[in-house]
Amino acid sequence: MILFKGVVYLNSLEKLGLIPINIVRAIAKINEYKGKQELFYKQSPEILNTLQEIAEIQSTESSNRIEGIKVSNQKLKEIMGQKTTPRDRSEAEVSGYRDVLADIHAAAIHIPVKPQVILQLHRDMYKYLPQAGGSWKASDNVIEEKHPDGTKRIRFVPVKAFLVPVAMDELCAKFNTHRENEEFDDLILSFSFILDFLCIYPFNDGNGRMSRLLTILLLYQAGFEVARFISLERIIEESKDTYYEALEKSSQGWHERAHDPIPWLEYSLGILVAAYKEFEERLNLAEHQRGSKTALIREIVLHFRGEFSIQDIEQACPNVSRPTIHRVLGALKNEGLVDCIAAGRHARWKRT
Repeated sequence: MILFKGVVYLNSLEKLGLIPINIVRAIAKINEYKGKQELFYKQSPEILNTLQEIAEIQSTESSNRIEGIKVSNQKLKEIMGQKTTPRDRSEAEVSGYRDVLADIHAAAIHIPVKPQVILQLHRDMYKYLPQAGGSWKASDNVIEEKHPDGTKRIRFVPVKAFLVPVAMDELCAKFNTHRENEEFDDLILSFSFILDFLCIYPFNDGNGRMSRLLTILLLYQAGFEVARFISLERIIEESKDTYYEALEKSSQGWHERAHDPIPWLEYSLGILVAAYKEFEERLNLAEHQRGSKTALIREIVLHFRGEFSIQDIEQACPNVSRPTIHRVLGALKNEGLVDCIAAGRHARWKRT
């Protein structure tokens, strides 16, 4: 069992006492995967580069789509390849996320966890938009759940706007102190930081996307690099209901320091275990090239939203031949998982 002592601020760390055994086991499993990262990296650079390209696309798409920001598959490809200038708000927001994610991938170890740096990352995420980013919220906000009938329910009331600068200063200062003193497990510390960030909710807009970018940043700095090859944002999107449930459970009573961080930690650690497991499975398949390509195409196809084309698959899997793509699509169609909705040279497909 692991015992964590109370602290002044990192509100969520203060609430941790004895950690449940399932969390201890999840941390042990993740650290086991971390220990095998060097073996993973001995795989073909071609395979790793392909996985990274796919992860970057999926991360940018999923993190924005969680917030209701959507672009077409074709436009997403152009944005990720920096072959287009954003023409509307959605394209601008996707482009900004792409750039900040690329900066974190390239230089996470050199990005300090400080309020002014978080403001800079938020500013960069909004650089293609008319309104400027990079400022704490100027007015109070709430986290709402919108129902199909148009009604709303308040999930959480974050920190008041005038208290945000102090809250973020304390959050970052305590995080850095605990990390430097090695007082807490890196994963517990990182995910507790993200929970408190979401409870502070320091921006008028973009808090969810910033929390996911900061998650990747903190994990990289702690030596957990799976997000480079497997999209954590995609896994979160696929479990979005559970994500919101865990966040709501762990935020209740946060202001009074009467909350329970455990549901959030369980969810966050589960996401990371799933990512490492998927990464290992893909690399194991890569030892048999034919199986790897088949599995890769299936993975891409089954995560498309809406219609897609052969060209979309080729863009995501640049090293796979068109006959192989046709073969896998045929198998998926026979399984009842996809359907061809427009045949011919410009054939269109969709998931069923």
